[in-house]
Amino acid sequence: MTILEVIVDVVRLEEKLIINSLRENGLEVLLTNLKTDPLSWVVDEDIAISIIRPISMYRAVYSASIRESMNVQTINNSSSIMISGDKILTLSKLKALNISFPQTCIAFTSSAVLKAVEKIGFPLVDKPPVGSWGRLVTLVQDMHVLKSIIEHRDMLPSQTTKTHIIQKYVKDSRKDIRVLTLPNQIIGAVVRRPGNGEWRCNVALGGRTEPYRVDGELEELTCKVAETIGGEFIAVDVFQEDGRYLVNEVNGVPEFKGFMTATKINVPQILARHIKEKIKK
Repeated sequence: MTILEVIVDVVRLEEKLIINSLRENGLEVLLTNLKTDPLSWVVDEDIAISIIRPISMYRAVYSASIRESMNVQTINNSSSIMISGDKILTLSKLKALNISFPQTCIAFTSSAVLKAVEKIGFPLVDKPPVGSWGRLVTLVQDMHVLKSIIEHRDMLPSQTTKTHIIQKYVKDSRKDIRVLTLPNQIIGAVVRRPGNGEWRCNVALGGRTEPYRVDGELEELTCKVAETIGGEFIAVDVFQEDGRYLVNEVNGVPEFKGFMTATKINVPQILARHIKEKIKK
C-alpha cells in the first residue's frame, strides 16, 4: 500500500487536519516527528510522498532534501522551501521575472542601513531575511528608532539577523491578501487585518481574516509566483497600492487555520484529493 509521510516538528491543528483528511481519502499515513524521530536515508516503509510541515525552515529544507535524495516526492520540495523561507532569495526570484514588490534595499552592516534609508525614506519596514509570524519585523518612523534596532540586531549572534531588508512602507500595508495555491489552481484568498494594538497582519499575532474574491490579475500573478518559486502548496502574500498588486512574501509551509475560518474552504481535503490524484498518475 502507498504510504504518505507527514514530517513535522510540532503537530499543530493544520497537521492534524491534513493527517485526518489523508486517512479519510483512504491513504496510509506515517507521521515523522523531528523532535523525537531521527531521519535516515534508509527506511523500512515504501514512502511515495513526504509532506513537509516543520515550523523550522532549516528542518523543513533538510528533511525534504533527505527524502528527495531517496527519490521520494516532497510537498513542498527543498528548493521551494529554501527560496520562500529566505526573503532575499524570494525577492531575487521575483525580480528575475519582473514581478513587482515594494521598493527594497538589502543592508549587511549598520552603515549600509543608513545609506539604504537615504534611498527608501521614512516610514520604512525593517526585517531580517529569515523568520515567520512577523518576528523582528518593525515599522520604523524615524532615525532614533532605526538606530536602536540596528544596535539590538548587531548584538544577535546570527549573520542572518544582522542582515536588514529595508523596504518602503506601503500605504495600504495595514492589510494584506493571502492567496493559497496548488499547481494551476487557486484554492482561495483572504484579506488579513491587524488585531488591536498591532500593525502587522499575521494571524499568529491576532490578525483578523475575511474572504477575498480573486480577480484575473491576482490569479495570474499568484500562479506565476508559485511557478517561479517551484512549490506545490504555496501561500502568496500580496499588498495593494495605487491600484496594483505588490508581492510581499511567499510561504512554503503555509498555515491555513485563519484562512479556513474566514472562507469555510476545507483546505486539507483539497490537498488530500490533490495528493490522491498525484499518486494515481
